[in-house]
Amino acid sequence: MQKTALITSGIVFGLLAISHAIRWLSPVEILVNGNILSFITSLSSGIILALLSIWMFIAAKKAKPIPGENKEDS
Repeated sequence: MQKTALITSGIVFGLLAISHAIRWLSPVEILVNGNILSFITSLSSGIILALLSIWMFIAAKKAKPIPGENKEDS
């Protein structure tokens, strides 16, 4: 279960990082409470999310299986 959760988190963080990169590359302005969100905010958020994604995948690779986790009850 832990490995599945780590992989799922890595995928979600990766998709969010890609969305921030796309926003940074496109000339779209985002308004938050009437203020324009700066591009550097999207860039820094994208970098942080990409690092979190990589961290989750590395942690999933190092995760040890729990004994009896994949056994089906017969």
